[in-house]
Amino acid sequence: MNRVMVISPHPDDETIGCGGTIRKHVVEADIVHVELLTSGEKGGHDLAAEDVASIREQEAMAAAAILGVAQVECYRQPDGALRANRAIVARLSRRIKDWQPDTIYVPHSAEQHPDHAAALRLVQLSLRALNLEKSPRVLAYEVWTPLQHLDEIVDITPYMETKLRAISVYKSQTRVMNFAAAAGGLARYRGEMHSWPGGEFAEVFSDVTRVCCRPLQKQ
Repeated sequence: MNRVMVISPHPDDETIGCGGTIRKHVVEADIVHVELLTSGEKGGHDLAAEDVASIREQEAMAAAAILGVAQVECYRQPDGALRANRAIVARLSRRIKDWQPDTIYVPHSAEQHPDHAAALRLVQLSLRALNLEKSPRVLAYEVWTPLQHLDEIVDITPYMETKLRAISVYKSQTRVMNFAAAAGGLARYRGEMHSWPGGEFAEVFSDVTRVCCRPLQKQ
């Protein structure tokens, strides 16, 4: 049994980016926790802003239940202005130290949305501050911007239907954008082009462990 931590800047990033891999971990008896950094309150489209955060958190909990995620931790940082400040670094550091994940998933540094890049910086600072004797493996996933460098390719064909079902519960988002079609198309492309021998659908990751876990230099 492995411990898996998924860093999600907004509700739905975890499912779109690595929902199939999450489900694979769960089926293999690993325990998955999701750290939901913001509640996506700016992504309500025509919904009242004060209601969006609650709606999207509820959607995240429903998606987590479908995927089999054991726990979702809500940080409620500002959507669109996520920063790796001292307080949130300390909070994530405590979570990592207490739970000791074997693997951490986080969006990659070249993602189009600035909150996604900030999430990786947050993981980097948290791990460097801890300077653990045994560091977790850190794998970066794609959401808005396809990865260029691939280190890990996961065949998610048996879990694709579950991933799409989990995406579908994000109704506040899918009524405006067809994320299921987009995620399905990318997974199909990854499966056809990169998952061989393997199934029709895949998720891909870049290994950023060395970048994230290098100790901070003493001043």
